[in-house]
Amino acid sequence: MSPEFALAAALETVPALLDKVSSLQPPKSAAPPFAFYIPAADSEDECLDGPSGLQSFAAALHLVAASHRALQLISAQAKQAVLDMRGKTYRTPSEDEAAGLKGAVLVEYTKMDQSSPDLYEAEVGLYRRIYNVRLDYQTENVTEEGISG
Repeated sequence: MSPEFALAAALETVPALLDKVSSLQPPKSAAPPFAFYIPAADSEDECLDGPSGLQSFAAALHLVAASHRALQLISAQAKQAVLDMRGKTYRTPSEDEAAGLKGAVLVEYTKMDQSSPDLYEAEVGLYRRIYNVRLDYQTENVTEEGISG
């Protein structure tokens, strides 16, 4: 399981963003509101005796809406969804499990900070806000018996 799937799953708990979260860029036919993220870093902390098991993922999250008020509302809901990830386990989506990719991500800490002023994209008539998102997590294996670290 990737932290990216966990981030997308959390953001899609916002009703207006259901099936409207993508990576790298929005689909050409995307209608606002929508979100896309650009992964920036994925690393594992080290202890004196080797890897700690605690990993970090960072991304730039772009939220886009048709009006500035809608952007403010969707931003508040998205930020709450990311903060609510703390302490939750996200399992591999069922379509990936069918392909033999099983796993889970236990999110330990999240942080979401606005990284730019609100933007009006005149060429498309949409408003955009960009956040830096950080997830601290542990990857877990999923077996027939349950989840293990």
